[in-house]
Amino acid sequence: MNLTAIVIDDEPRARENLCIMLEKYCNKSVQIIGECSNIIEAYNMINTLNPNLIFLDIEMGKGTGFDLLSRFKHYPFKTIFVTAFDQYAIRAIKFCALDYLLKPVSVKELLVAVEKAKAPLPHVNNEQIQSLMEMLQSPQQKHNRIAIPVQNGYQLVPVNQIMYCAAEKQYTDIYFVSGTTICSSLNLGEYEEMLTEYDFFRVHHSYIVNRQYIRQYIRGEGGEVIMENKKNVPVSRRKKQEFLDWLTN
Repeated sequence: MNLTAIVIDDEPRARENLCIMLEKYCNKSVQIIGECSNIIEAYNMINTLNPNLIFLDIEMGKGTGFDLLSRFKHYPFKTIFVTAFDQYAIRAIKFCALDYLLKPVSVKELLVAVEKAKAPLPHVNNEQIQSLMEMLQSPQQKHNRIAIPVQNGYQLVPVNQIMYCAAEKQYTDIYFVSGTTICSSLNLGEYEEMLTEYDFFRVHHSYIVNRQYIRQYIRGEGGEVIMENKKNVPVSRRKKQEFLDWLTN
């Protein structure tokens, strides 16, 4: 898949550096068809040139890249966010399974992001970006949806429907209140990072639990919790005191 791209960043040097890298390392995959430095210019250029990929800076002077995306009802382009900071925005982007590059951009990460953009994914990009916008407008709300990578794309589900997550080798099995399970290609550590702020706790190297669905804690060397579906989940001895402090606060 050949990509036509627009680079959107309010810093001239950042735009120049990214364009040089794209031309040097990705010229067979990416054709740069435009550059712009602000939201209005970017909105007009996207509608005029119809790129299938944009490199979008998050912080842009008087606005943000999210302000640009909020102007669109549909997203017929793929988005790679580019940022130097804003850890919350990065967590939100990862939560919605979207791609980002950290400044200064490395060649290795750029190549990986471009390869992902070339892949013909199912048409869920609109839903992912809408979920991102919802998350940024109402951070840490339980109804926020997380994008779970599955075999044929992504499945977006409300965080409050996840009962617990269990490590399965390098994958993660996600168990839902409904009784269904999804196997995700992400490891448990990545879900720990994304879900901790939503009142989840990693009680064991193999388990993360949602406080909302803990029915009982049983004392022991580490102990165990019983979930709403009657699943017994072990608590590691190392995690016991931290878990009890979290559970009772």
